[in-house]
Amino acid sequence: MRPRRFSRIGAVTAGIAVVALLVVGGASAATTINVPCTGQSDLVAAVNAANTAGGGTINLARGCEYDLTGVDNSGENGLPVITTPIKVNGRDAIIDGTDSVRVFEVDGPTGSLSVHELTITRGAADVGGGVANFGGTVSLSKTHVIRNSAVVAGAGIASASITPTFAPSNTVATLTLSDCWIHANQQTEGPSPDPTQMGGLGGGGVLNLDGTATLEHTLVDHNTAQGGVGGGIASGDYIGFGGQTVLTVDHSGVNDNFAPNAGGGGIQNLLGSATISHSQVDRNTSLNGGGISSGNQGSPHGSADLQVIHSQVNGNTATAGPGGEGPPIAAGGIANGSNAVISHSAVEHNTVPNGIGGGVVNHGMMTISHSEVNRNHASASGVIGSGGGIVNAQGPPGTTPSVLTIDHSLVNHNTAGGDGGGIANGVPLPPGPPPLFGGDLTITHSQVIGNSAAQGGGIFNNGGTVTLADTNVTGNVVDNCAPTNTIAGCTG
Repeated sequence: MRPRRFSRIGAVTAGIAVVALLVVGGASAATTINVPCTGQSDLVAAVNAANTAGGGTINLARGCEYDLTGVDNSGENGLPVITTPIKVNGRDAIIDGTDSVRVFEVDGPTGSLSVHELTITRGAADVGGGVANFGGTVSLSKTHVIRNSAVVAGAGIASASITPTFAPSNTVATLTLSDCWIHANQQTEGPSPDPTQMGGLGGGGVLNLDGTATLEHTLVDHNTAQGGVGGGIASGDYIGFGGQTVLTVDHSGVNDNFAPNAGGGGIQNLLGSATISHSQVDRNTSLNGGGISSGNQGSPHGSADLQVIHSQVNGNTATAGPGGEGPPIAAGGIANGSNAVISHSAVEHNTVPNGIGGGVVNHGMMTISHSEVNRNHASASGVIGSGGGIVNAQGPPGTTPSVLTIDHSLVNHNTAGGDGGGIANGVPLPPGPPPLFGGDLTITHSQVIGNSAAQGGGIFNNGGTVTLADTNVTGNVVDNCAPTNTIAGCTG
């Protein structure tokens, strides 16, 4: 193999390890192995030796490229399955799956992989092209996971609380990414037209299925999912095992990802908990929920909880609606179908060219506080282009009533081709689909200024309840509120 340097953001030079015997967990002996810049066979031997020793440390040759050209005796993998605690010091090396094999598989309950300063590229598999974590523990730091592919799910990384045969795991899969780059990975199979078949799931960059995933100072960008969920990150209970899925994104970016058949161009959160703090979810594109999609999909078995704190969800696009695909509700920035809190954040410059809800769509319980929902656009003409800034509407019969509270926030300079430039509390859809009736909308200590629409430039109300307190609804075009006299305290 040829040595090659790979320039990485924030690369740190690792110390030179000395071959020695270690003690792992205070019990089993393990070894440290230096792998020369040779080939696949030495890497295979190193992983086998570490597994046999009960765990260990593998030091790669600095700046080397290791090509995996054949399948090891472990399914789709180029390396043996990791079943013990193993640490890999990459030292700016590259492991290349040559578009033919998965790079790493980690199996719980005893498998654990810690990687530092490595590039994982061109891995290929049905699930987890770069890394597949089945009920184990994976921690990556200062590592690139780039240009990997998966047919079904988790093109870059798939971390799931399941066994490799898709049975429930006895352990929770744990994934931690710190100072990493998850870039240009592709999940390739679309959703199955047969509802009894799984087809392509999604998760272009990262799949977190019934597990715990934490991203810190990490960029997830330019990933693609052709399946039904999550262009950048898909996090949730996708198989229905009832696991507790937890996603934390802190001081990170989830940007420029693409999911043409899915909800959640940047992030999808299904029946789980997702906290986005001090981060950006920008310029993503999907069918609906261009930036973030969060909900329980009408499931009676649980809820989804979303928190967006000190973050921005800007410049995203949702393509659903007439002229696109899918139902008319699009949600360029954030789609919420369960419980959500947006605090000290910005949802701006998001667009829906064909459908409803430029910035935010809520059909669950949502609070927006100390935030800005500005300059979003629902650009289609007529009612199908309603809700430039925000749509608050009841979901299907039997679902949780829609309640939206806006406090100390700005909803300014949004535009709609139909109703509700700033906010549409319900939308009277044209003949065919049932109308979207508004829910309970309360706005306190806020501004709804400079928005425009065919009617209800500031706020449009269709069958819901709107309560205003210490709120300025002025300077909207063609009017501030509509229909006339349906919103107490709002005139013109």
